[in-house]
Amino acid sequence: MKRIIALSCFAAVVLTGCGLIGQKDGKANNEAATAATEASTTAAEETTTEAETTAEATTKEAVTDPAATTTEPDGNVSAGGLMDMYPAIYQSVIKDVFDKTAAEHDGMASIEFGFRDLDTDGIPELLLKYGSCEADFQIHLYKIDPEDGADDLGVIGGGHTSFAYDENTGDLVIVWGHMGAASINYFKWENDNLKSSGSYDFNIDEKTPSYEAVLEEKGIRYMDVVYATKYSDGSVKSYFSHPNGESEEFDELYLDYMG
Repeated sequence: MKRIIALSCFAAVVLTGCGLIGQKDGKANNEAATAATEASTTAAEETTTEAETTAEATTKEAVTDPAATTTEPDGNVSAGGLMDMYPAIYQSVIKDVFDKTAAEHDGMASIEFGFRDLDTDGIPELLLKYGSCEADFQIHLYKIDPEDGADDLGVIGGGHTSFAYDENTGDLVIVWGHMGAASINYFKWENDNLKSSGSYDFNIDEKTPSYEAVLEEKGIRYMDVVYATKYSDGSVKSYFSHPNGESEEFDELYLDYMG
């Protein structure tokens, strides 16, 4: 079931280690021509020449056939193949984390995820926040890996946070806010990972009446995100939330949004 509703949120930063999750793809099979083995045994040199010619023709056919370019000779998935495969890889990661979190917390779990192409390679990275409540939430960053499915690049935040970006630079921002205190935490992609690049702290008071006023002044924009909660009775609710405050509700783990 899907319904359109209104929803608002707000959301802290701790940098730490890394891990790995995903599956390796097997190496592609290279079918060399075997017609030479059926040739006449009376001319060995002629047989060898025929085999080399057939193999060369097979190689040319593989290069010109678009269907044959989804894997590289060493078994790595090509860029074109990754564009087709990354949604399924991320869906598997999200579902696995959701189920494991529920198993560790008496059947209950909460997750939030969004996407942003941080390394500008055309394939978005996954921001995945999960836990049982704001007190134990962690935000992990995942990047597609041609060999391993998806790499967990580590923890970049925690509870009381929201995913956003700086419209002036395009860089990722994680906004933290709790009981009137807040910070805007900036990140940049450097050396194949995400690095903290500073923060701006503020408080809600008479001079600063709202979080939104500060974010507007700084050019900070929220991202599309999906929230999902699994309850002790096994039921699941998901909300696909948009920056304009609207949200779509689903009676399932919603995985169709892939950035």
